[in-house]
Amino acid sequence: MLLDIGVGILLSIFTSNLFGLSLTGSFLISGIIFSLFADIDYIFHLIKGGDSKNAYKHRYLLHYPLLYIPAGIFVISFSNPDLAILFGFCSFAHFLHDSIGIGWGIQWLYPFKKDHYMFLYRYTPPHKERLPWQIIYIWRHDDIDALARKYGDEDWIRNIYWRWHPYAIIEFLTFIIALIVLYFSIR
Repeated sequence: MLLDIGVGILLSIFTSNLFGLSLTGSFLISGIIFSLFADIDYIFHLIKGGDSKNAYKHRYLLHYPLLYIPAGIFVISFSNPDLAILFGFCSFAHFLHDSIGIGWGIQWLYPFKKDHYMFLYRYTPPHKERLPWQIIYIWRHDDIDALARKYGDEDWIRNIYWRWHPYAIIEFLTFIIALIVLYFSIR
């Protein structure tokens, strides 16, 4: 979450500079919201009885980049084309973030393929067998539950975010860097 917020801030600054737009408070807040919005499906996951132990299952509503990004850009462009561009950048960054580190990737090619794609790094808890390192992991949709049982961590929040873990450090540092860049951008 801190990574998404930090990236939302940085992409708001980047987009405003790239296109010569004013970095207003509403533009900045929009960037943060756009960076987090795809995870609103986690709320639906919880309402349906899910929990953090099977949180990967929340990515079955909005985590389809080929559908979500163009649809969002299309809808938002009617009211504000500048925000539509920001939405595209922030949503793409969110999906890229969800494809590195924790979780089981996302279905980048849905509706054409249901395979889940993950890049570079996949967290595996110390007490479980480690996945071999690959540049791109591709998992069949039907295999995700079995993979989660074999390689997953039911206490991933505690083990990643409440301990010194590289993923948590990257999230925290990205957020701090974003705040520093924001400070110097609005001076």
